[in-house]
Amino acid sequence: MPERRRRGASIALASALALPLFLTACAAESDADAAASADQRVFADAEEGAYPVAIPHAYGETEIDEQPERVVVIGWAGADIVVDLGTIPVAQGVAAGAVEGDYYPWFEEAADALGGPLPEVNASLERGEVDLEYVLSQDPDLILAVNSGITEEEYARLTEIAPTVAYPEDPWSVSVDDHVDIIGEALGRPDAAEQIKDDLATALSDAAAEHPTLSGVSFVHAFTPGDDGQVVVFGSTDPRVQTLEALGLVPADGLGELEEGAGGGSSYLVSLEQLIPLRPDLFVGSGTDDEWSAALEAHPAFASWEPVSQGRVARIADPELSLAYATATPLGLRWGVDDIADILSDAVG
Repeated sequence: MPERRRRGASIALASALALPLFLTACAAESDADAAASADQRVFADAEEGAYPVAIPHAYGETEIDEQPERVVVIGWAGADIVVDLGTIPVAQGVAAGAVEGDYYPWFEEAADALGGPLPEVNASLERGEVDLEYVLSQDPDLILAVNSGITEEEYARLTEIAPTVAYPEDPWSVSVDDHVDIIGEALGRPDAAEQIKDDLATALSDAAAEHPTLSGVSFVHAFTPGDDGQVVVFGSTDPRVQTLEALGLVPADGLGELEEGAGGGSSYLVSLEQLIPLRPDLFVGSGTDDEWSAALEAHPAFASWEPVSQGRVARIADPELSLAYATATPLGLRWGVDDIADILSDAVG
């Protein structure tokens, strides 16, 4: 991992380390105590007046009367926010993508800094049908499924185990800011949630200031063309696009009309024929070198498109950095924003 990322992570964790924390088990002093210490939990003190709190969501409203100590996280990226607020979950999903091990590196660094054990992991908590027996075995007092796809039936079963907070409206569609706010309320730390958002805004602003060549650079952010010549373009509501804009870049002329014509959404499909007329300063993509080479060979029109043929391409190909960028949580972005800005700036230069 680049030294810059380690330095950024340690700075980001400084405020978390200052939180009042509680351990629910004593340090092990014997073999008998060793097993108990494995269940040691860390959770940050709730803010004054935080409870009781009622949180509305797609399946009704969940009331939380007191500070939770054993939190299970279901879905995408919620564990990042929980640990950023000073609590280590008892269980969560397995890290997605080509990450070595079960945890994202920024999450593991944050949990280590808090001094508690890493959560148990179960693949069903990331995506797919939730293993209800596994959740029950974790003895949670709060279940967070704010950015998930749990069904109404799953929600009903989960609420029999512990108070459960589902997504606000549609599955897998909560914004990062709303995700932070909802989990902040559930964990009794709404002010801390606001601070996390402010800290991220500062980190993005600082990175933009350190990379002035990004200011005003127009971009298109998309995957490489598929075999059928269709291109997935990231829309204005996608967190990755919002990160680019926070770093000073601007959507290419005509991109808004293209998004509107495709029906909007965080991403949308267009044909190469629709994409080629755009003239961005920069194409922002992803994928491995082999995937990129294959796309250029399969689609000559894409290879000859002005930003591509002139080498004005920024690909966030590193698997860990790409996932930090894609999850777009404050914790992950603070960990990787300087490296992301470097890649963009090098492509512009």
